[in-house]
Amino acid sequence: MATFLVMLLLNCLTSHLVATQPEDVTGTIIHLPLFRRGNRFSRREPANMTHLAEVLQAVEAKYAPSYREVEGNRLVRRWRMKDNDDENDPHLIDVAGHLDRWYTRFTVGEPPQSLEVELDMLSPDFYTVVTTSGKGTLYDASASSTHGPNDDSVHAICRLPSDEFHFHLPFTSSSSSSSGSTIGLRPIRLDFAVCRPSKSSRQTLAHAGTFLGLSPSSSSSRSTLSRLSAPSLLDQLHSKGAIAQKVWSVTLLDTETGILSLGGTIVQEVEETKARVELELKHFGDPVATPDWIAEQVEGRLKLAMPRGDAWDAHFKWTNVRGAAGWWTALMAGVWLNGAKVLKNQPILLDINIPFILAPPVAAQTFYDSIGGTKRLPSPYDAFFAFPCLNHVHIAFEIGGWNFPVMNGDGTAPDALYGPSGGMFSLGKVAQGTGYCVGSVVESRGLAHGEEWGGSGLKDVWVLGEPVFRGLGLVFDEELGRVGVRTY
Repeated sequence: MATFLVMLLLNCLTSHLVATQPEDVTGTIIHLPLFRRGNRFSRREPANMTHLAEVLQAVEAKYAPSYREVEGNRLVRRWRMKDNDDENDPHLIDVAGHLDRWYTRFTVGEPPQSLEVELDMLSPDFYTVVTTSGKGTLYDASASSTHGPNDDSVHAICRLPSDEFHFHLPFTSSSSSSSGSTIGLRPIRLDFAVCRPSKSSRQTLAHAGTFLGLSPSSSSSRSTLSRLSAPSLLDQLHSKGAIAQKVWSVTLLDTETGILSLGGTIVQEVEETKARVELELKHFGDPVATPDWIAEQVEGRLKLAMPRGDAWDAHFKWTNVRGAAGWWTALMAGVWLNGAKVLKNQPILLDINIPFILAPPVAAQTFYDSIGGTKRLPSPYDAFFAFPCLNHVHIAFEIGGWNFPVMNGDGTAPDALYGPSGGMFSLGKVAQGTGYCVGSVVESRGLAHGEEWGGSGLKDVWVLGEPVFRGLGLVFDEELGRVGVRTY
């Protein structure tokens, strides 16, 4: 019951844009609601293996166009360019509005326009695509009185105007007629690349949409994965003093909603909510438990849980970014099943926009060999494994010197009602009337991409997708090149 109420209260933050201002930092933390296009991925009905195979192929196709090369004294990642690529870059345009992607909402311009903004952890670019298709969410520059025209080219089909974004940022203004000061909300002007494909190209029939690139970037040099010569959103917010650190975090509340925090994390709000729920449940009906008394008790508990002298990053376990620069890649020290370490020192890539977990062939086989009763599905679905639905295996990933439980148990009440049999580790039953479920750890071989897959450097890398983000708080520190993890 307490867990349900915590999630219920946290969901209040997803109903509108919020900016908080912690006492120990200058600048704010911007909290934004997250939504999953297409709603939950796995449902009560048996798994559609044809659809799962198509999703796997599409996921592998995202990574195959990348390759690694030495630049100066470091290894970097780049996009593979083809000789027949035209200026209406399909990798830039044909990517909006797809299912199984996480997005937030930005309010832009005057009068305000609400834009669906898709997260992209594989690129640092912040831009919007304007097409003539009538599909998607379109940014209309001509309808905004605060639009700042600019013909500077950042791509063959992209210009770099600016507009005012409404993140509910606080400001304080002193008044000569009073001794105090007033607090209000202010918009912030940001450069915002606008890309328009040629009206004679097929790309103009694609969805309109906006993208928020969240791959590691540097304000001092252009990212090797950037398709635009334009600053990232985090760089702009930091340089304008809107956020104190080049840090962002994601917390998924369930299979369809979450919270994106720019400039910090939601850890303080979580601890406050947990304390308040526990106190209100414990003292329900007690006349002593007035709102003021509850607030006083919550403040006392917060001081114990989060001492004022503690640094914000003390509440996370950290691991450094490793491998070719460009993506959020790190080292997972171990994979634990039912308390036993079955794999160690596994390279990982974090990407919220894939609905399962990809594992290299040898690692996937070892993983499922360690679970009793598992079997590989027959071709053409032999990248997937089945496990007994009643075998509730306990899985933990060792990151930053700590074992974090993932995909364990049956989840929430909505999971039990609408989710697949087999709990959070399941993608659905293999078939009706069988006791086997499809596991959400999927073997990735990249067979359809040949040498490109080998050149991408992902042949031996786990890709930790949406199932890992659920139930954990992950924070990404661009300045120090590290990833933090904690449970909520």
